[in-house]
Amino acid sequence: MSSSASELHGVAPGLSLRLSLPAGARDAPPEALPAIDVSAISGAKVTVRRAVEADDVSLRAVCATAPSRRWVTGLEELVLDRASGLVRGALGVAIERWEAAPIRGIEQRYEQPFEGAGRAGERAVAIRGRHVLGFAGREHDAALCSVVCLEPAQAAGARCEALLGATEIEGAFVAPPAPGLLVRAIFLAAEEPLAAAAGLGVLAAAGVAVVLARRPRPRP
Repeated sequence: MSSSASELHGVAPGLSLRLSLPAGARDAPPEALPAIDVSAISGAKVTVRRAVEADDVSLRAVCATAPSRRWVTGLEELVLDRASGLVRGALGVAIERWEAAPIRGIEQRYEQPFEGAGRAGERAVAIRGRHVLGFAGREHDAALCSVVCLEPAQAAGARCEALLGATEIEGAFVAPPAPGLLVRAIFLAAEEPLAAAAGLGVLAAAGVAVVLARRPRPRP
């Protein structure tokens, strides 16, 4: 199966997600991506929720943004580690193997690919995905996108690898928040470490918890 089309979704000011679709893609059932509540974070919003299926391939994408005034350098490790943990818990798959690659800093953004294997009922599935975290717009808002693809284990990753390779964030990320904001965040972290991480920690939870909230349906 090859990619036959793509969709462009707005993520944040100056950023869009170009999502590569498998041939014959159809919308997944509405319950595949449940409602996301980010009301606890002032200014946070979900900007992309997309789920498609084709034959026995499932593709999910979700993006969210939130103010980054409490960002501290190094927090990307916490956010993406939590994101991966939430993906594992939301798959609805019995995980047998999980490998997250090292976080890479690429042109003012952070990327982390991951892959794994598991079982959905009697069906063995392969898991591939990627998190992208960066900043956008005049306010340097944080933007997190996660894309995950599942396919039968015997496919050896060929279809999901091609789809993920053709899926990209288009546009230009901006630099992290100005040093003044970082200094204030460092002092805040010393006094209230949980509050300092709350904004992006919840962003990760909101974004990734729904990436694959629906397990792949076993084929007869």
